Formats: sequence, C-alpha cells, structure tokens
Amino acid sequence: MSDYQLFHGDCLEVMAGMEAGSVHCVIADIPYYDIVNHSWDKQWPTMEAYQEWVAAWAVELRRIVAHNGSIYIFTDDKVNAYVQVTLDKFFLLLNNLVWFKTNNLPIKNVYGLRTWATMTERILFYTPQYDSTGWETVKLDVNNFEPLREYFRQYQEAIGVSKKQIIDTVGQSADHCFRWNSTQWDLPTEETYQQLADAFPCDFLRRDYEDLRRDYEDLRRTWNTDGNTLDVIMGSIVGASDNTAHPTTKPLWIMKRLITVSTNPGDTVLDFTMGSGTTIVAALHTGRKGVGVEMDESYFRIAQQRIAKAAQMADGQFVTKAGRAEDTDGLPMFGGEQ
Repeated sequence: MSDYQLFHGDCLEVMAGMEAGSVHCVIADIPYYDIVNHSWDKQWPTMEAYQEWVAAWAVELRRIVAHNGSIYIFTDDKVNAYVQVTLDKFFLLLNNLVWFKTNNLPIKNVYGLRTWATMTERILFYTPQYDSTGWETVKLDVNNFEPLREYFRQYQEAIGVSKKQIIDTVGQSADHCFRWNSTQWDLPTEETYQQLADAFPCDFLRRDYEDLRRDYEDLRRTWNTDGNTLDVIMGSIVGASDNTAHPTTKPLWIMKRLITVSTNPGDTVLDFTMGSGTTIVAALHTGRKGVGVEMDESYFRIAQQRIAKAAQMADGQFVTKAGRAEDTDGLPMFGGEQ
C-alpha cells in the first residue's frame, strides 16, 4: 500500500471493499447529529436513524480493523451516550476520554450563558479485543505465539528433561512457557529465561530475550505510553496554522497524540469521515499510512491538497511524489509512492 489513499464517496461503500484486518487504528470525527448548522449534520430524521448509521459502519469496522487495533470516535457531549450504547454492542470500551479545550470560546463569555459553559469534547476509545490489555484475547487462541511455543518445545527436547525436572530446578515460574498446546502458555520473565539458560545450558537457547519479547508483544494492542496517557487530554482548539474551511476542523496535535500512542510507524490509520483530512496529515507526519474517506466534494478537495503537501514535507522523510488514479465518481484519488 502507498503512504495514503483517499476516497470520495460513501464510507459504508468504501469500507465494504477494504481488506479484512487491514487497519491498525481508526480515528474519526463523525457527524454529531443536529449539533452544527450544516446539512451533513442534519441528514438523519431521528436519533434512532442516526444510531442505525453508527451501527452500519461499526459492522464494517469490526471486519477491517485488526484484532489488536484501536478505535477513537470523537463525539459531542449531548450525543456521546447514544453513540456509546450503539458501539458497545460491537467493541470493548476502554475509555470515555475527555478533551479539555484550554482556549475554547465559551470561557470568554460564560456570563452570557444560562448553562455551564462547554469546554470539553468526548472521544470514545474502543478495541475489537474483549479484554482491556489484549492478553486474554491473544492467549486463548492456541494458534497464537506458535513460533515461541515451538521454540520452548524444541528447547526442552534438546536438553532432554521433563517439565517437572525443569520446575524442580528453576521453580514454578518456568511452568507456563512449556505448556505448548495450552491456553495457559505464557512467555517467561527475563529473569526466568536467564535461570533456564544457567540451569540447562544448550546451544539451542540462542535467541535474545528482547527478541522473544517483541514477538510476544506484536500480537497485543499497541500502547506507546509516555506516562501521561490520562483520560483527560488538555490542549487548545485548532489554531490559524492548521485551520481550514471545514467548520469543525480538529487540531493536528490531538490527532498526532492519539496516533503515536496507539500505533507504530508503518501502521495504517483510517478516518472514514475525514473532512479536511487532519487525521491523514497527522498519520503522514508520524510515519504512518493513511486511508481517508469523505463524501463532501469541497472538503475532499481541501483534504487532497493538505495531504499532498504533508506527503512531500518533513525533510523527505515521507513521500516525494504522488501517483494518480480515478475513483468511481470521477474524482481523483491520490496515493504517494515510497
């Protein structure tokens, strides 16, 4: 896949053609349903109809998001509960994040309001896995970690001792790594791995522990915490440098923040309601691949220009030219080639 792909059209139709498990992370600022005075936010006659639309794209996400992927959905405080009730049927809710907008306009005219001034926005954080760390989901499939399971099976075969002898020598901590065909298999700690090497030296035990740990972690949900991954995210609303003609443009910093925590370089990020393309710009800035879908032609054009520029910048770190194809509507779909 190229560094980015943009589609002009209905997100449900576009996602229906995407490959299963091809997306590592979804970040979408969906229409909020009758919150802003634009036709795209008033296209559903009732809240029930809006929830049906949410369920329709959730079905598609369930198929195309990797089993250890992450999903972030921006919602309005008045609509948040309706979206969550719908998405809870498809995914595991990890957080109901709050974005505190440190410079939002209501703080300037709070005395003119007859309600508490809205200074926040919600971000629903989900995973397709059914446990919060991803470990239970992974370990219950005995097909997972097959190379690691086989590695410890062959090691035991090479040293020619029973598991009981290993445990008697090293301790109970060495038990689970030798349960090759069980849902209770687990990688030993680095300390236990070294104890095995000392107690039963063998040329077969040649892999560095960090190499084993990387294989182990790759199946779990990516989580690049920096010690400040709190459920309240504080930061400013969009500034002049990254604002667009779209009325609800999100700041680039918050998209980068979500992307860097929940993906690794080279992963694919999807925004199926991309608006002016901020999510895809952020993906390219952080060395990820982006897939964007937008129905409105004017916003799609804005996104094209922004993303093409982002793909050519950053000291040549990202793509330097764009290929061109035509989608079914005759509007160009650009994809940069590495």
